[in-house]
Amino acid sequence: MLKKSLLFLLLLVCSLYGQTTEVVFIQMNDVYEIAPLEGGKYGGLARVKTVIDKIKQTNPHTYVILSGDFISPSALGTSTYEDKRINGRQMVDVLNAIGLDFVTFGNHEFDYKYEVLQDRLNESKFEWISSNTFQNTNGEIAPFKQNVNPVPEYKIIKTPGYLKGQPIRLGIIGICINANKQPYVSYNDYYGSAKQVYTTIKDSIDYLIGITHLNIDEDKKLAAELPELKLIMGGHEHVNMLHKVGETIITKADANAISVYVHRLIFDEQNNLLEIKNELVTIDEKIPEDPKVKELVDEWVTRAFKGFYDKGFDPLKMVIDLKKDTLDGKDETVRYSQCALGYLIGTAMFFAAKDVDIAFFNSGAIRIDDKLTGEVTQYDIIRVLPFGGRILRVELKGSLLKQIIETGFSQPGSGGYIQYYGLEQTAAGYKVKNALIDENKIYSAAVADYLLSGMEYNFGYLTKDNPGIIKVTEPNPNDKNDLCNDIRFAVINYLEKWNR
Repeated sequence: MLKKSLLFLLLLVCSLYGQTTEVVFIQMNDVYEIAPLEGGKYGGLARVKTVIDKIKQTNPHTYVILSGDFISPSALGTSTYEDKRINGRQMVDVLNAIGLDFVTFGNHEFDYKYEVLQDRLNESKFEWISSNTFQNTNGEIAPFKQNVNPVPEYKIIKTPGYLKGQPIRLGIIGICINANKQPYVSYNDYYGSAKQVYTTIKDSIDYLIGITHLNIDEDKKLAAELPELKLIMGGHEHVNMLHKVGETIITKADANAISVYVHRLIFDEQNNLLEIKNELVTIDEKIPEDPKVKELVDEWVTRAFKGFYDKGFDPLKMVIDLKKDTLDGKDETVRYSQCALGYLIGTAMFFAAKDVDIAFFNSGAIRIDDKLTGEVTQYDIIRVLPFGGRILRVELKGSLLKQIIETGFSQPGSGGYIQYYGLEQTAAGYKVKNALIDENKIYSAAVADYLLSGMEYNFGYLTKDNPGIIKVTEPNPNDKNDLCNDIRFAVINYLEKWNR
């Protein structure tokens, strides 16, 4: 009790003199939605703003972090505003408004062309940090730029400590997974880059912090390779977690700001780090929305919905009432097993393509990370499949079809895990149309166009040039009745027929 009283007294004295024994980080990761989810129950950046302001009232030495993936893939970002696709502009605008401080790149920051990314960088009022990810301009490797300033490999923040003239010096690095192979991006080794930056700044800092967008196994390896890291605020996975490797704490919050992590770094009067307290805060309807941020969010929703109307969608129109049923679009469901939502999308593809034997797509196309229940609107379908994309009719050899299936099923948890319609798994092998796949036979398949780009994880071989592909038929872009021009229209059409 005496120790707690002394610590409280120390905090009080420090606050009176503008000094502190506590530095706070508020962590988000993988945020694609600015508005609340699940019928308004969870998430919403206007609520996050309320949490930020409440913490800053008691400690101004608070920093807000986003560990990658926010420009894409957002459902609203696929719409248009001012005659241009929004492409994450709404995300940056709202993140500016909540007072975001630092971000690192996530793999989805590179979904768009370089010019789009550069616009989002320039619009950001928050700072980008990137220790291993750089711009590749015709083989010339250099840091990305935020306006005219190069994105730094690290950031050192200095907070007034208890001892006057001796600030708490925290070094921050940013590491991104090399999962998006855009030609304008160059990646350095995660672990080598982190060590190199630490070597550069170790004499200028007291403690090292990481903002990462890696999978959890890579985060754990980074902690083992660089034990000087005290805290890794990670992203990429969409489910909250906390791990410890040695003395390094690794955390991830739930995607779409359904939760945020609040990290309190506690220092003694000599600026020595005593402990790190980690609190997972659920962002739900109990937290009021900041009115100014809510107004901005509503404004962007209105703009985007107008764009959807112009594209032929009716975002508020109900396509089906699930009543008490649920379509689970959570990542931990769609990326690990054949699920009802994946089966539904595969079925819609199958009937839209007509006269095919099988339909399949990469589960990473499903981005909602949410559950659909009750009245499902066209906007919900847009949220499920924000990338959209065409449905291709592909004639391919059975040997390649088996390879695709085996590749997909070999990587549960990855966006390359496949969902399908028309395939049966048996003890004897894979069946299509009640017969085992014949490697020498030619099959027809409805395939999501992205999967045929070779860009999905472990599917580099799957391009139109693969010798196992006999023919690819693309939809006619001028035929507005061809549902294969946009997978979302195919799903909406199928659900509306199912609902009759």
